[in-house]
Amino acid sequence: MKNYKMSSNAGMLLLLLCITVTSCQKLDEAPEGISTPANFYSTAGQCEAAYAGSMNALFSTWNGYQNGVAYPDGQFEGADLDFSVGSFNEVWTWHYKSISNINAVLKAVKDGSLTGNPDEVIANVVAQGRFLRAYNYFTLVRLYGKIPYLTEDSPDPIATPLTPDSRLEIAAIYDLIEADLIYAAENMADYDAAVPGKPNKWVAKGFLAKVYLTRATAPLNQTENYAKARDMADDVITNGPYELLPKFEDVFKTSNNRNMEIMFAFTTSSDAPYMPGNVWAPSEMDGWSSGPVKILWATTIYPEQPRKHSYILLDFTSDIYDPSARIINWSESSDGVPYIGKLNMPNLTYDQQVSGGDAGIEMKLLRFADVLLIYAEAANMAGSGPTQLAVDRLNLIIDRANEGTGTEPRATLAMTQAQFDQKVIDERSYELCFENDRYFDVLRKKLLQQVNLPDNADGYDENDYLLPIPSLDAASIGQNPGYE
Repeated sequence: MKNYKMSSNAGMLLLLLCITVTSCQKLDEAPEGISTPANFYSTAGQCEAAYAGSMNALFSTWNGYQNGVAYPDGQFEGADLDFSVGSFNEVWTWHYKSISNINAVLKAVKDGSLTGNPDEVIANVVAQGRFLRAYNYFTLVRLYGKIPYLTEDSPDPIATPLTPDSRLEIAAIYDLIEADLIYAAENMADYDAAVPGKPNKWVAKGFLAKVYLTRATAPLNQTENYAKARDMADDVITNGPYELLPKFEDVFKTSNNRNMEIMFAFTTSSDAPYMPGNVWAPSEMDGWSSGPVKILWATTIYPEQPRKHSYILLDFTSDIYDPSARIINWSESSDGVPYIGKLNMPNLTYDQQVSGGDAGIEMKLLRFADVLLIYAEAANMAGSGPTQLAVDRLNLIIDRANEGTGTEPRATLAMTQAQFDQKVIDERSYELCFENDRYFDVLRKKLLQQVNLPDNADGYDENDYLLPIPSLDAASIGQNPGYE
């Protein structure tokens, strides 16, 4: 049973389509000297700056993913399945706002704003926009199912209002996402160490592998895509510039941002600072107690190994301002829960951690470890069981996590297909925790009720596999089942 209540975060897709870098109002004349899309996006740099601006809708101080989204993925303490019509409406708004700004650039380029630039420069600019658009839609289709897929060629939503028919079938949306990513992979530049945060063709291929893997699982279950995911991931692993860092402890240090395991991440600049470092910390660390970790998952499900004590904050100082203060277990703390180790010391410096300092935390969106895991899952499921290469690549992550002393068993070639698949999904849960990834695995593997048992599955039904469309947009395009 759903609770029907309005949310102040209700998205307004039709309004957002007008509030872009330009106005939806059409003017017959533009005074001389006034910037318009046709004359502003006249250089690649201006277009790329606009793309960077489009990401502000997703990641800016106190907003978007920098502030965190606690999906009910079985890892966040307190998250549950008691969805209302207003649940997670802000995610819809963030992504459509980003798409709106991206499409404005793509339309300007299509209308000739970059005329005079070399063809390869124009293709690269278009490829970057199509990659970012695909990333946004990939998030939306997994969360909301049938959605409007708006491009630079879509009719003016004021003159042609959206209707229920504007929502495309899920398979059709994935076809469009793939087309954008394939174009991006073929036309974006190679990795450039001078601009490590800029998306490149290998990042596009990494997301394409992820899209193929998702198509192979629920809700589409198009299993022929396992082989595509395997081959695309193998291309990135074999031919791309990225690598698994020797020590997991080095991946999340703010002093090591943009390292060669990080393929794509949310970052910001000094004039738009990161969230304060103590937001995700326990009270004893001058924290605001945001982001507590589910006790059952942290203590019982996660295997005992050094990685566990790095990725989850289980033992910490009883007073961060007293160097001689004793170390306590989470069970002795004021809050009585573990916290996210990836977002706290020692990954942060002391100055970043305390007193509301700028945390400098780079929010990961795609890591090389993820591509290894995509390969392992896809190679196993594309055939009749695990291959030696799939086992070896999975064990790279397990061996690093154990550091010689951990108790997590390695994968073996003797595993059945089902056993190996479960091993990979479990490993994704351990390695990629708190990186906005686990919930999508929960959805595509149909684990939503299971991971929220025994105490957070109240109100569960099959409709929970899709989030509600914000009410103002649902009035025009229709609502997902269970929220009418």
